Amino acid sequence: MMNEGACMDWTLVVCKPKLPDGYSVQKSELDEQLTLGNQASVLNLPVFELVPHTAKLTALRDWMAAPRRRFQKMVVFVSPSALEMAMTHVTEWPADLMCGVMGRQSARLAQRMGIPRDHILAPSVDGGDDTEDSAGLLALMCRHFADKALEVLVCKGPRGRVDFPQKLSELGHDVDILEIYDRLEIQQSSVRLANLLTLGGRCVLWITSSETAEALDRQMSQMPDHQLLGFKNSATVLTTHNRITRRCKELGYARVVEIPTGIQSVNLWLKTNTTAMTGSSMTNPVSSQSANATAYVAQSQPNITQPAVNPWLVKLAFLLSLASMALVLLISFAGKNQIEKTRLAFGERIQKESTTLDLVREQMTQYDDLTRDLKTRFELLEEAQKEEASQRVSLEEVYNNLLASKTEVSLSEVDQLISIAKRQLYLLGNVNGAAVALGQAIDLLEKAEKPSLMNLRTALQTDLAAIKALPSDDLLKLAIALDSVINSVETMPSLAGADATTQTNLAKLNNPERIESEPAVAQDQTSTPTAGTAESSAPQFSWAGAWSFVKTVASTAWYDIQSLIEITKVDTPDVLLLSSRQEADVRNALRLSLLNARVTMLSRQGELLKSDLNRSLTLINTYFDTKNPQVERAVSVLNDINKIQVDLVLPELKATTSAYRLAVAGQQQKGSKP
Repeated sequence: MMNEGACMDWTLVVCKPKLPDGYSVQKSELDEQLTLGNQASVLNLPVFELVPHTAKLTALRDWMAAPRRRFQKMVVFVSPSALEMAMTHVTEWPADLMCGVMGRQSARLAQRMGIPRDHILAPSVDGGDDTEDSAGLLALMCRHFADKALEVLVCKGPRGRVDFPQKLSELGHDVDILEIYDRLEIQQSSVRLANLLTLGGRCVLWITSSETAEALDRQMSQMPDHQLLGFKNSATVLTTHNRITRRCKELGYARVVEIPTGIQSVNLWLKTNTTAMTGSSMTNPVSSQSANATAYVAQSQPNITQPAVNPWLVKLAFLLSLASMALVLLISFAGKNQIEKTRLAFGERIQKESTTLDLVREQMTQYDDLTRDLKTRFELLEEAQKEEASQRVSLEEVYNNLLASKTEVSLSEVDQLISIAKRQLYLLGNVNGAAVALGQAIDLLEKAEKPSLMNLRTALQTDLAAIKALPSDDLLKLAIALDSVINSVETMPSLAGADATTQTNLAKLNNPERIESEPAVAQDQTSTPTAGTAESSAPQFSWAGAWSFVKTVASTAWYDIQSLIEITKVDTPDVLLLSSRQEADVRNALRLSLLNARVTMLSRQGELLKSDLNRSLTLINTYFDTKNPQVERAVSVLNDINKIQVDLVLPELKATTSAYRLAVAGQQQKGSKP
């Protein structure tokens, strides 16, 4: 029988992943909450150790600091560990960047790490019904950003949450994935596992991922089966998601309880179960004492004289006894028949089982023959394997020679692609061209298995991510458009020598059919009179024809008079007084300003480019006809160039260059060996 204090003697086994010593925010919060709860003794049993990627964290910081390309930017952290690793390396959270997390615990950690409350998007924080997982965050993002797309960077570990970025891409968001840490399994000692199994029913396992449950079960499989089975039947497992609950039940745990995320839920469960178990243990002694007291009082009662019994009641009791005896005999007879039927059924079943046993014996005999045949074939296979062993050695030598030559070819092609990427990036400023060249180099090294080539591929991927983070403005295309504007300077109409647009031409452009339609209408009206008019009033018909002729002559004369007058509106009248030499000087000044703008754009000097463009736009708006289509196109090209950002800090491809040198050095050392 369990004593009163045994129900409260819980041992909470925390199986959360272990972070390096520099990341202590979660650990301090966990220790603080466990100390405040004080419901059980705590045993830390980390199954995994998280190792951060410094290069990936640097890339994350650069992505957060870079200006957004088209849409609003958002970083999604799939776990509190990813959030703490990232925020430890970020000095300040950008003002226009949103943060997405999976639940309330991560939201509290984000605020504690310095992210503003209005920048955090987390399910069930504001009293919503969304689940605290990727599905809940996805539904919340659909409601908040239903009519616009986002630039989303998903920060995660090496495994898990694979379908979440895919669903974001299907919704139209621009999604990038960054694995900022790796996960290494911690091998537990047999002594530690034996101490865990001895806890039995007092053990409460807190498991926060399916991978943790699988790794722990894989390590405990080396223990004796009876101890492991008893532990799984008696221990309690606390999970935070139905997927983890289902996996723990598949592994054989009998008592699996699903609770909300957070250490507060664990403390609440421990407190509730401790109170319930304490109350039940104190109720049982009182009930047994009450039963004993009742029995003692019943035994201590004195004998009381019974009244006389009615004769009719005696007869009725006798009849009931006879009926009961008859019923018992009937039941016995029916039971005997049932037993006989059961015996016959068992006999038939035993006969069938014997027949089946004979068939099994025949099959066993066939299996013995088949086993002997397989043994003979296995001996032949061993002989063939010995013959092929010598051939394998020669084939390996040939393969190594071919692999060495293939590696040399791959390195030369990769060198050419790296040179192309540098030329596109530094000489032409073509970010897309450099990204395509590095992507082709990565494809060449996709199936490489040598460590030096794998390091080169990793360096290429790092530099490719840095290049993709830059704004992808095509400077070469803009330079070509600027060249066309420079070539058209001589043909651009100036205000001093341009043909002014007349008011008559403007009227004709606004209503080109007015002059021609009026005489035609008059002619139609005169040519199609009614029969009654032609017969009754012939003089009216002649007056109408004369009026139409006069109207046509007057319209033609008015059109000619209007063509003689030209009106030009100029804000600065001095422009019209320019001589041909001064006009040539203006065109040369405009061409020189445009050439300077082209040089500063290709050399990525932002301040000088804006100065040259503003000077060119001032000359065009002052001395040239801005209503002319050619001038409008030139102004549009200069405005488009003025909007781009050219003063960017271009990556130097240091990681790729050093990794390529190491790969070439390793290949030369291997070629120099005898």
